[in-house]
Amino acid sequence: MQSRVPRRIPAVRRSGKVLVLFAVLLPAMLAFIGLIIDGGLLQGTHRRAQHTADATATAAARALQRGKTDAEATAIGEHTAADLNGVPVGGVSIRRPPDRGPYAGNPDAVEVELVDHADTHFYGFIGGDSAVEVSARAVAGWRPSTARAAIVVLDPDPPRLSVPPLPGVLPALPALIGGFEIEGLGTVRVDGAVLVNNEWGGLDENGDPAGNSLPPPYALASLNLLTPQRLRARDLRVVGGVDNPSAYGPFVVGESSPLRTGKLAVPDPLIGVPVPTTAVDPVNVNGTLRGGVRIIGLPIGPWQTLDPGVYDWIEVVSGRVRFNPGIYIIRSVNPVSQIALNLLAGEIDAAGVMFYITDSAGYSAASGAPDSGDGESVPPAPGVLDLLPSAVINLVLPGSRISGLDDPDSPFDGMVVFQRRRD
Repeated sequence: MQSRVPRRIPAVRRSGKVLVLFAVLLPAMLAFIGLIIDGGLLQGTHRRAQHTADATATAAARALQRGKTDAEATAIGEHTAADLNGVPVGGVSIRRPPDRGPYAGNPDAVEVELVDHADTHFYGFIGGDSAVEVSARAVAGWRPSTARAAIVVLDPDPPRLSVPPLPGVLPALPALIGGFEIEGLGTVRVDGAVLVNNEWGGLDENGDPAGNSLPPPYALASLNLLTPQRLRARDLRVVGGVDNPSAYGPFVVGESSPLRTGKLAVPDPLIGVPVPTTAVDPVNVNGTLRGGVRIIGLPIGPWQTLDPGVYDWIEVVSGRVRFNPGIYIIRSVNPVSQIALNLLAGEIDAAGVMFYITDSAGYSAASGAPDSGDGESVPPAPGVLDLLPSAVINLVLPGSRISGLDDPDSPFDGMVVFQRRRD
């Protein structure tokens, strides 16, 4: 058998064009890779920078909306950018108002410009920078989102008083059912917004759980189960939850429910209002000490007149009483009823007045001490007697009226009852 020897194939000569082509295309390939990888890194860095700018502007605007100064709001914004998001303080610029754009010059808006850096991996091979600067800008502001506030409940978590138990009879019962309670048998109609900062639990407008704790107590509670829609308002915003969403309805029958829960707390509208003194409002404040007053008169008798000044307490049981315009400082309580202002009955004519109620028996109308030094100090825990109201106003007779102070030059213009902040 004859064996076959493989025939040798002549070698093919190569010119090296592929190597040259690769060398020519390498920069373009690196640029393409850099565009994909480094471009993605830059896009992610810019997205993070924009989110940080948005959060910083929002935090600063929220601080200003709560009454903080520009310096305090700037510090809060820088904390949000640097400590919470890792952007150096030097890379953040916060301005109020913005100096450009549609909100330029708006004092209720804050502008944030932020600069961050992204490290690249391939741009350096084609002459690019190894670190690229990324910038972002954001503007945040605030404006009213409800009707004008008529009732504002500020305390987010007041002390939860309870009635002591009766051994073998009753367990301990909460004395507070809600941070804001609606009592009686009638319907409360509020031509404005009701804003409740209380964080206690309950239900939201859809009947789902809301708030920070298990109820009771609720942030807002209606103690009458017989009357539907006990509270009617233009807007009803609650931080926590309510006892029964169906108990709250619109001011105008037929409109949608105004109830919204889980909302941000509103700032204290009285944070900058001073206590009444002769220095702050010399026209309406009178420092004359008038003691405690109790009035009992005939329904058709002559008018009895009270003048502005400093009272220990005021109680009207019957008769016809006229309060001359001005500010009535009430610095204590009736030793029997434990109520500072008690308008039980009678015909009341009180136009253009404000009652300042304080638990300071030594209140000075000249300096405002000790109330003027309260600041934001937390008051002591209340006792059982603190469940009594500070003021009772019952205008049942025809012709009775009461209206707030009427003086545009006074910081108390329009106010009827002003109670010491820490009381």
